[in-house]
Amino acid sequence: MSESQLRDALSAFGLSEKEVDAYLAVVRRGEATTRAVSAAADVSQSYVYEVAGELARRGLVTVDESETPTLLRARPPEEVVDALSMRVSELESAVGDLYSEPGRSGPGFEVIRSHRTVRRRARSHVDRAEHDVFCLVPADSFDAVREQLAAAVARGVDVYCLLAGPAAESLVDGLGDPGEYATVVRTWDGSPPAFVLRDGDAGVLASSGMLRGRSSEDYAVAFDQPEVASGFFGNYVSNVWPMGTQRFVAEPPALPATFDYYRTGVTAAALHQTAGHDLRADLKGIEVASGDDHDFEDVRVREVRQSLVEPTTYTFPTESAFVVETDDGLASVGGLTSGLGPYYEEYAVQRVTLYRE
Repeated sequence: MSESQLRDALSAFGLSEKEVDAYLAVVRRGEATTRAVSAAADVSQSYVYEVAGELARRGLVTVDESETPTLLRARPPEEVVDALSMRVSELESAVGDLYSEPGRSGPGFEVIRSHRTVRRRARSHVDRAEHDVFCLVPADSFDAVREQLAAAVARGVDVYCLLAGPAAESLVDGLGDPGEYATVVRTWDGSPPAFVLRDGDAGVLASSGMLRGRSSEDYAVAFDQPEVASGFFGNYVSNVWPMGTQRFVAEPPALPATFDYYRTGVTAAALHQTAGHDLRADLKGIEVASGDDHDFEDVRVREVRQSLVEPTTYTFPTESAFVVETDDGLASVGGLTSGLGPYYEEYAVQRVTLYRE
């Protein structure tokens, strides 16, 4: 970073031009008297004391008045960064209290070229997930989101994680309990783009090196509209997820259980059927053709069609559906989740309650 860029960065944290001059005079020397700072910043010595107090308040220097003249000492860079980071966190909290999310009227895309921003976005999406997270993470970058994935699993979010690269298998072996970080874990020795998608609504797609801090010519695309997210999700489930080998899958949840997010219910049903359990279901939703409300009560689940856990049972890669037995015959039921919605099934539901027969 050039000196002019450093000055701009310090100014962005609220330092005046003279405060920047004074601080840089101290940093260059490690410590400096008020007289030396006065000369370097071209301000009166009486004003230096005011500047010194402000720099100390911001955590940039310490002021030693036991010396004559008074001595200013630069704090170590890591302490300065911590102090400035606290101010950023305070700003984030204050802005968050005021922030109202704008309507989604734009194109829903943003190009990102900073690896730090990509990491923050990836972590933020995992932190904000309420239902499920799909992530493709280079194994050597797993630590970038490890803490956030563990927190998501702990609060009941389904996490579908594909670890990529030559180190993927050894990483899984070293995780101890993979279920601490994911509901399903796959590994692949390829190097596809990194990917995080939350709740089918928003996420980020980045070149594989960006989570590792390689930003040179790399870039990422952030997206925040369900219709856009649906396209990214379709490509991921169709072309990338199948390349992985399933290395871990969580135990199915205890039944009866109600799922207010359809895909979670489909995954749970698939795990139970794999375990040899016959299922019945209550499904609350609509008839797709008419849009009229249509509920199924205590119907037998004949098939679960999905591509996320082995053995896969789909007829097309993005399928996530039940085939249920009704008085009028078999019915295909998709989900009212984010994105484009059902376009193949006769019925669509939001809430699923599963029972074992």
